[in-house]
Amino acid sequence: MIDFTTFLTEEASEKKLLHLEHVEDHVINSGFDGFAHAYHSLQDVHDKLHGKGNKVKVTTKYDGSPAVIFGHDPKTGKFFVASKSAFNATPKINYTPEDIERNHGHAPGLVSKLKLALEHLPKIAPKKGVYQGDIMHAGIKSKANPNGDVEKEGGKLHFQANPSGIRYSTPASSSEGKYIAKAKIGIAVHTKYNGKNLADMEAEYAPDLSEFTHHPDVHSIDTQDEFQNAHMSPEQHELYQKHIKAAADAFKATPKKAYKIFTGKKIGAHADGTTKFEHEHHADIIKTYINKTVREGTTPTVSGYKSHLKDVHNKRIAGVKTAKTIGAKTDQMHADLNHVESNSDHFNSILTMHHHLQQAKNQLVQSLSAKPKYQTAMKDKATGTYKPTKPEGYVVVRNNRPSKLVDRDEFSRNNLNGIRT
Repeated sequence: MIDFTTFLTEEASEKKLLHLEHVEDHVINSGFDGFAHAYHSLQDVHDKLHGKGNKVKVTTKYDGSPAVIFGHDPKTGKFFVASKSAFNATPKINYTPEDIERNHGHAPGLVSKLKLALEHLPKIAPKKGVYQGDIMHAGIKSKANPNGDVEKEGGKLHFQANPSGIRYSTPASSSEGKYIAKAKIGIAVHTKYNGKNLADMEAEYAPDLSEFTHHPDVHSIDTQDEFQNAHMSPEQHELYQKHIKAAADAFKATPKKAYKIFTGKKIGAHADGTTKFEHEHHADIIKTYINKTVREGTTPTVSGYKSHLKDVHNKRIAGVKTAKTIGAKTDQMHADLNHVESNSDHFNSILTMHHHLQQAKNQLVQSLSAKPKYQTAMKDKATGTYKPTKPEGYVVVRNNRPSKLVDRDEFSRNNLNGIRT
């Protein structure tokens, strides 16, 4: 197939892990270069599933909470824990339980988890380095562990870090079950930060964690063990090849200038002082529209996007009062809708790429989910019972640039529709 290597020169690694993008959304976020990154990320995972060596890394995406930054402060050498506020302009760094109370006393649940992390994570963490992970559980509840949240039922241990998220289960008699039964805290570490001070640190995704040690008080979940259990069936391989080729064909047929349709051009200011664009900056709105189609189980189309865009503008118009501002926002709506109509072929091409990248990705997710480490389930709001589901998804890291591999037709639809309780 096509060699897109020369198109990757503009890629940049994210400095902090604040938000992960769906792999197919790169074509919307970064256009020409974004497609190349998405295409290569998928191809590398596909090749690795077929035993071909490459440098891409894939980790399981665990549905934990809260995210915790921890390790030894590179300036003082002191061990600390923090929420994502570690990277705020005014960071909240916790070296002692008193620091946690002072910084987070308004959130008792967060205080409890951070105190557990402060007490137990030094037992496994390297003597140098700063890391990020998701807290998955607080051990089995007992007199010695009053904050525990692991449940034992039906011969299995169950934990669910997010009350509205995925529940993970494993037989109590399994090696993982025995590990959990002894632990006071469970964590899935997925990121390392490198630098001489916290403010300037840059993220290293899917890092080598071999310097971590083991301790019975900490259930450390390995996020990098997917390919040993993965299996891609001939049917999945055929569908993958069909969709990745269709995505590449759409890419080859699309001129580079087409990707500029998403970027708004500033041409002045509105009466209320806000920036006036020649047309809408479409990337965020079209991703919102795609999420809407996920909820509805429909396929994104240009006509559907125009309808969604019109609704967005009408809400903006309804939110203002003066005739002058209403007129300006109405003019902007017509300009944006005309822009979509006059560039409908380009919008359609990019939506086509997005669709086929997503469908190719789904085959990889199915393959990676063949034999998961844990049984996973989500609670159905209507019945109150847990229904089996695939893992939340995976993260592919290429050139230290992470992307989500999530089956949006299943997990994301459940999430967006609020099926989780």
